[in-house]
Amino acid sequence: MFKFLRLRLNAAKRLGAFKQAMKSGMSQEQARKASDQLYPPTAEDLEFEAALRNGSAKPLPLASAVALLYPVAATIYALTTPAGKVAALGYGVTNLGYLLFVAGVVRGSFLAFGFRTRPRVFVAGVVCFIIGVVLSNVGA
Repeated sequence: MFKFLRLRLNAAKRLGAFKQAMKSGMSQEQARKASDQLYPPTAEDLEFEAALRNGSAKPLPLASAVALLYPVAATIYALTTPAGKVAALGYGVTNLGYLLFVAGVVRGSFLAFGFRTRPRVFVAGVVCFIIGVVLSNVGA
């Protein structure tokens, strides 16, 4: 997931630099060189940009990314209680475990973390739940 976001961010930076150079009156070739100088591309960046151009790039996993607001909100809520910071973190991680378990049952994937199969989602959910319970009890 983080690699995917990094590639998208790099592509956006390079495209922004390219558009700014084009607006300043440069030709396409000059603008491309200027954006390459400002943000030097890696082989992965070039491959990703080619996939974006031909339409074969995977879409941003918005549903699972938005679902992550639930454990974040749970953590923020727990921070407003008298519980300690470690306990609040544990509460948020436990809620992430719940979220992953539900995603495994309902969808079988959680693309924000790159989990494409049901077993991976369930294992991650169980691990998050256990870590969250331990943190909640240690931080209490």
